Amino acid sequence: MTREATAYTAVMEVQVRLFGPSADALGAAHVTVRVEGEVTCLSLRKALGRDIPALTPYLDAGRFAVNHAFARESQRIRPGDEVALIAMVSGG
Repeated sequence: MTREATAYTAVMEVQVRLFGPSADALGAAHVTVRVEGEVTCLSLRKALGRDIPALTPYLDAGRFAVNHAFARESQRIRPGDEVALIAMVSGG
């Protein structure tokens, strides 16, 4: 009897809070997206753009906050972290 190796890919659901124009555009205060593999702000940005194209303009100019602090693209996101997309705005 032989055993076949089975590959598993970790998948995590991440809830992202939305504010301002991004929340208005989607008509929602938050969205949930599934991210495979290592979950970082960069992989989350890519997953959101892929799964929710209407967020693309806000992803391009926005930053993520993880647990109430602005995060680098390389920051890992762990289960239970609070994640928010902060859309950058300009004007006076």
